[in-house]
Amino acid sequence: MLHPKPLDYCTVTPTETAKLIVVVDTEEEFDWSRGFSRENTAVQSMRWINRVQAIFDQYRIKPVYVIDYPIASQPDGYRPLQEFYHTGRCLIGAHLHPWVNPPFEEPINPYNSFPGNLPRALEAAKLQILGDCIGEQFGARPTIYKAGRYGVGRHTAEIIEEQAYEVDLSVSPGMDYSTEGGPDFTHYSAWPYWFGKRRRLLELPLTVGFTGVMRAWGTTLHGITSRFHGVRLLARLGLLERTRLSPEGHPSPQLIKLVRALHRDGLRIYSFAFHSPSVEPGHTPYITSQNDLEKFIANCRRFFDFFMGELAGQPTTPLELKDYLQPIGG
Repeated sequence: MLHPKPLDYCTVTPTETAKLIVVVDTEEEFDWSRGFSRENTAVQSMRWINRVQAIFDQYRIKPVYVIDYPIASQPDGYRPLQEFYHTGRCLIGAHLHPWVNPPFEEPINPYNSFPGNLPRALEAAKLQILGDCIGEQFGARPTIYKAGRYGVGRHTAEIIEEQAYEVDLSVSPGMDYSTEGGPDFTHYSAWPYWFGKRRRLLELPLTVGFTGVMRAWGTTLHGITSRFHGVRLLARLGLLERTRLSPEGHPSPQLIKLVRALHRDGLRIYSFAFHSPSVEPGHTPYITSQNDLEKFIANCRRFFDFFMGELAGQPTTPLELKDYLQPIGG
């Protein structure tokens, strides 16, 4: 999982139709600028989740809501999703925030906020409890996983395989969380790959990539210039900019520019993601006002118009992709 080999990557020909999954990190509200706390379990923003589900319905997108323990364990968190799920309009996955997910055995600090840093037994126990809770509310245990803070570790692949997960969404290409003790995805790509003991688990990374005239050297240049605070200068000059396929912090023209570049590279599978608290102003640094919310919703619509229109792409789900990309002999 953490060290894919060349033969692990999925093969998709350039003639294939572009496919899009939408992932919503469905979680409690907390102040991103402050420390982690077990007391941050409010989920009131979920009363507005239909703001985005209505958009998904319009574009025939079946999103996957990867939900954490505060969402799965509180009626205000899970009830808004039950209707979507039982009418076949979404999938439900698991999203592990260790600091608010029992059992509570570890000290709270940035290092332990990455679930893959926990002792193997504790990481497994937390995920088991989360999966059981989701199963109680939705009638089936989740088979899609996304680690909180993208925090996979050396035991994560074994744990999710043991607990019958089929798809992981935790890899964030080009991102480095090692200064806090988290994983370093600097040299990973957005291409899906197989992992696990039997090479039957599918990794669908978040779509992250570079745009600009120097994008061919993106990983190297971004690493060098970040040490000298030159990243913003390169972006302003149009030379190099790293973009996540997310309407949070990235206007739709930048998202479209990224996908056009990656499409020319041959990528045909894209993962679009954001955080559920962004549906109500004041819960994430990206959406602090009603104006921000309106821009966020407009970004989603404009990007989906482009993807389904100009690119002639299609929405899909992680589980559909797993069947579609089944490895030889699968």
